[in-house]
Amino acid sequence: MEHSIFQVIEEHQLLKVLLALFVGGVLGLEREYRHKAAGMRTLALICLGSTLFTMLSVELGYPSSPDRVASNILTGVGFIGAGVIFKGDYTIDGITTAATIWIASALGIAVGVSHYVLVGVTLVIVLLLLIGLKVLEGKIDKIREKRTYTIGYHVDQHRPEEIAGIFERFDLKHKQLLHARNDTFIVEDKYEVAGRPQAIAAVNAFLLSDKSIHHFSVQVNPL
Repeated sequence: MEHSIFQVIEEHQLLKVLLALFVGGVLGLEREYRHKAAGMRTLALICLGSTLFTMLSVELGYPSSPDRVASNILTGVGFIGAGVIFKGDYTIDGITTAATIWIASALGIAVGVSHYVLVGVTLVIVLLLLIGLKVLEGKIDKIREKRTYTIGYHVDQHRPEEIAGIFERFDLKHKQLLHARNDTFIVEDKYEVAGRPQAIAAVNAFLLSDKSIHHFSVQVNPL
């Protein structure tokens, strides 16, 4: 007796597979647009994998422990999320992408246990957070900017507290990150600075005009 593939594979299982691909792809589209490490393919595969593991866990563990496989999904996803977090000298990048991987896995699990309404509502909320709050962050950045300054000066020209006083003069919040001196008696101080864009511009103009400053640089987008 011949059997078609649709007689072997239950229709609702195929629906879950397609839905998991769609949900992961939508989340990945937002990450792909922002050129992040995990894009459409990665998040679609994570969501699909979570759905499949959940479905198999229910069947393999029935009736005593239907969660015995699914309970380890987040452990595996944690390793993937850790792989997209990169630490620079003064910044950490990839935390939002790692959190998106985590939520993609959670949505995949929800698809696997047929909580479709929960999946739909959560997907909308996550997209609003990723897109809407990014717009809000952009508006906040126009009011309050954050910079990392590297300022070099001869040891006889300034004292560290005088450099800090420059930022205080322009009403900028600041925190010293590093104080070092090289063999040519040039001191380098690194500061994390935050405040109004106009004050940041004023500090830049002041440093450019101060002949006792050997050199300075500004990192535009620190964490």
